[in-house]
Amino acid sequence: MIVHELNGLWSLLGIALLCAFIALLICKIIYKQASMKVLIIVAVIGFLLGVIGVFIYASQAMPL
Repeated sequence: MIVHELNGLWSLLGIALLCAFIALLICKIIYKQASMKVLIIVAVIGFLLGVIGVFIYASQAMPL
């Protein structure tokens, strides 16, 4: 049981980090001279949106 929960945790973190990285890349491409504060804020927002997205997806029932 705990292995399944840890697997879910690692996939949640992986997806959230991927969302943060993609948001960071998009921001860096659009604003070439973006400051470090802006990039950190964008990465944190991307991470939080990734976590929220995974929670919303996980709350829906799976078909049998």
